[in-house]
Amino acid sequence: MVMGVAIYLPHQYGRLLATAEDVDHLNPTWDEWRAVCDETKRNLRSIGIEPIDILFDLDAFEKYRAERGLKNVGGTRADYVAEQLRNQQSAISDQQSDTGSHL
Repeated sequence: MVMGVAIYLPHQYGRLLATAEDVDHLNPTWDEWRAVCDETKRNLRSIGIEPIDILFDLDAFEKYRAERGLKNVGGTRADYVAEQLRNQQSAISDQQSDTGSHL
């Protein structure tokens, strides 16, 4: 089993904090977030879940959110990461299918 994990960009983290409606649920600094993220990934692996890093580009997320009329809250961010993971896995699957058809 795999799970997407949001990987926030250090230079965008302040903007995430400024725009999130649930800022009280976020780590106050990128460094603190990174330490918690690393621990969470270790914990996931210990229970048999492979964390997959999903680059969380705030510009792309804002577009995603605006197109759907969604708030910048944890559930929306989680849904965005899940969609990005599905897209990534679909692209990999498509590449593997294309490679297999040329054998």
